[in-house]
Amino acid sequence: MNPVFLIARKEAGRLLLDQWALAWLLAFSAVLSGFALLLVSNAELSLLDNAQVVYMMAGTVMSAGAIVAVILGCDAFAGERERCTLTPLLLAPVSSRELLLGKALGVSAAWGAAYLLAMPYLWAVGAGGQDLVQAIVYLALFGTPVVLGFGCLAMAFSAKTGNVITSLVTSLIILLLAASPLLIGPGLRGTVIGRMFDALNPFAAALNTFDAVVIDNETFTKQLVRLTVTFVWLGITFAVAYCAARRPRFR
Repeated sequence: MNPVFLIARKEAGRLLLDQWALAWLLAFSAVLSGFALLLVSNAELSLLDNAQVVYMMAGTVMSAGAIVAVILGCDAFAGERERCTLTPLLLAPVSSRELLLGKALGVSAAWGAAYLLAMPYLWAVGAGGQDLVQAIVYLALFGTPVVLGFGCLAMAFSAKTGNVITSLVTSLIILLLAASPLLIGPGLRGTVIGRMFDALNPFAAALNTFDAVVIDNETFTKQLVRLTVTFVWLGITFAVAYCAARRPRFR
């Protein structure tokens, strides 16, 4: 069997089948449960339009998925190095690039599991609304390249630094900066700098698409520029990770 798929199967099994590794799915579920309960139980939040609630939930799922991808990406090379398993892996008939591709497929499997786990929560907050199907489809289409892009960026830091903590802190800071549209109001995002940041930020592109499609019912053709931004982000981060994996840090 191709080494890439062997590594991917090992990673997927470690993430989805191991009884202790399933704790991350429980934690992910707890985050979504808390946010869903907040939306349906808070007097002010429960008065929000159905589309607005679904939009907020979709953004939360993408954010949580990006955090999971960053954590897994940071462990890809640096974690193997710190467990003293990176050198034996690369001495086997497995190249560093094949290791990268296998780890990337493992991150994809984790995002797929998180996405499926989020479906009941999206249904719970958006049941009865016509915006639910759109949110599910666009979360897959726009959220996937954003989440996997952050996973690739984390793998690049992991390969170059060889340190889990360093790569994790660096990646989370970048993720926090990219996710700032979730925290700042539309007034600040409406400034010249805010509009430029939104235009280049893949996270903002996905959020703005959720807003435009779920709340404003815009067509898919109007989202093509934003879709391009998210896939360019994935392409750039994967290329950076691919180059970094050529010479991972061993010591």
